[in-house]
Amino acid sequence: MRASIDKPIGAGDVSVAFFDLDGTLVVGQTTVLLVRFLREVGVVSRAFVLGTALWFLGYKAGLIKVTESSREKGAGVFAGLAESEVDGLMARFTDEVLVPRFHAAATAALAEHQDAGDHVMVISAALDPVVGALCRRLGVDDFVGTPCEVVDGRYSGRLTGPSPHAAEKVRVAAACMQRRGADAADCWAYADHGSDLALLKSVGHPVAVNAHSALLRVARQEGWPILP
Repeated sequence: MRASIDKPIGAGDVSVAFFDLDGTLVVGQTTVLLVRFLREVGVVSRAFVLGTALWFLGYKAGLIKVTESSREKGAGVFAGLAESEVDGLMARFTDEVLVPRFHAAATAALAEHQDAGDHVMVISAALDPVVGALCRRLGVDDFVGTPCEVVDGRYSGRLTGPSPHAAEKVRVAAACMQRRGADAADCWAYADHGSDLALLKSVGHPVAVNAHSALLRVARQEGWPILP
């Protein structure tokens, strides 16, 4: 269910609702969950899982920052796999791992926007095959994730462009609103992390979801709706 907001969903002539993925639509970090899943099905090694776990602990402790180089290493999980194989694995991953972790309030808000005829877009720094599979499950046609290179029908383990994170999310959202002729004042954004503050401030209707402390403080100060 959406929070109590002065402007009803669907009230604008053209409205776009932007949704983050990790921590917003899904509780948890999809990269960690993905690596565990791929280990269980025998795609990645134990060493790869251990390396990912150590990196994530460093990130949580504030000792490591996310870089495009680190995201490219993450894309290595798909290296050598055929597109069809990844599609099948991501469908399983979504149904078996992500669906049970859906954030009920956020996914309900997404469905409400869809029912109201608003355009819904998911923008996430998660790997594109993950974002795509999740969006197919939610009936969302428009999404942007970290782009993974495919050569001759197989994933190379490299990226083809920047990941939509922080300022890049704002750029992607602005381009979408321009394409659709939407006024930012009539648009919505849902996110959980302080790194998405710029995105939230770029629209007229920001909503904090399961908010981390930094975002929670700002949301309370600004009087933004907060979905627990």
